[in-house]
Amino acid sequence: MSRREQHESWDAAVRRATDATAAHTPGGMDENCWDDVAMRGILAVVLYSLHLRENAPIDAIRWQAVLWQLRDDQRVTELATSVLAGAGHDLDRTAEPGDPVADCWRWLRRTWNPHAPRNPVPKKREPVPVHVPPNLRELPQAPELRWGGMTRGIGAGLPDPALEVCTDWAAGIVQQSITADCHAHHRHDRVAVISGAHAGRRGYVAETGWHFDDATETVEGPAGYVVDLDDVEGTERIDADGVTSSWDLRWPHRPQGSLKDAPPPGLHDPLPPAKTSAEDLAEILGRAADPAVVPQSLRSQIAAAHAHHHLELDRQARPNPGRVSWQVFHHWYQLTKHYADDQRADLFEIVVTRHLHDTHPVHHLTLSEENLPDLIARYTASG
Repeated sequence: MSRREQHESWDAAVRRATDATAAHTPGGMDENCWDDVAMRGILAVVLYSLHLRENAPIDAIRWQAVLWQLRDDQRVTELATSVLAGAGHDLDRTAEPGDPVADCWRWLRRTWNPHAPRNPVPKKREPVPVHVPPNLRELPQAPELRWGGMTRGIGAGLPDPALEVCTDWAAGIVQQSITADCHAHHRHDRVAVISGAHAGRRGYVAETGWHFDDATETVEGPAGYVVDLDDVEGTERIDADGVTSSWDLRWPHRPQGSLKDAPPPGLHDPLPPAKTSAEDLAEILGRAADPAVVPQSLRSQIAAAHAHHHLELDRQARPNPGRVSWQVFHHWYQLTKHYADDQRADLFEIVVTRHLHDTHPVHHLTLSEENLPDLIARYTASG
């Protein structure tokens, strides 16, 4: 395939991804919204990769095949890296920009600084006075704006790549496209049950179920629905052919004493007692990779503390390759009933993850805030 043909195919993938995002996003596609750009980019990469792999036109790629790939970001990564590089797209983060496919992929996999300055409200630019010497007309390099200057709502406090944060959201766009194409039921649609144990009841669609066929790498469905029935506590799973549209949009009467007629049982019960400082410390030490940094004397002091407090100090990430994120938490223990600066015990925790969905982060402790920069650099080094 020539470079011109690749560009035409990529443009077609972007157009189709844009149309899908616009159709199922409140307010339509917003080019200045990080969320929309992220979802559109993920859809475009999957469409284009399947087009290359299957040697099929972009418009012939079924959404069911796209949804199978969107099960998680690792599956998207496997598809893209196995196909794009073979088509001549340099995915290395140090590659020269200019290839729109590779540029989009690198954007989707980059990390972000959640503490970067926000994009200010644009102001009218004043002309440069003619008497300013030319060498002074160049403004100093401005810091990178938060989220590339775009607005962001999905995971707005996360530094993690858009591919990790938004793959589920992109899958939601595709699910809505399939549901619309086959005239199935969307979330919050009013439905009536026509067969099974709950025949005759009405309710609202809470979730949509799908069947993932790994043999064909496609998805079938909607195969069923999780339905919030009017007069049954909780929800029920019902096959797709067991429900039909209901035009009764009235909010139904809720039986006396049901969860749908009153607050859940126990809502107003007293809250359980807060953990003691000793219990809090035990949890922290139990997950720490280096609990020995907390000496016994400090442990005893904390165990006798009046109260414990938590504060997140930092959340950052290092870009690919060697992807890693870290959070810094300040645990401080109020030693006396009335707070005083000299009556406080401090403990700092660094949480290191290699992936947004890392279920086994590594926790490191230190007693001094001054040690944090060196420790972060050591614990997040490649290796």
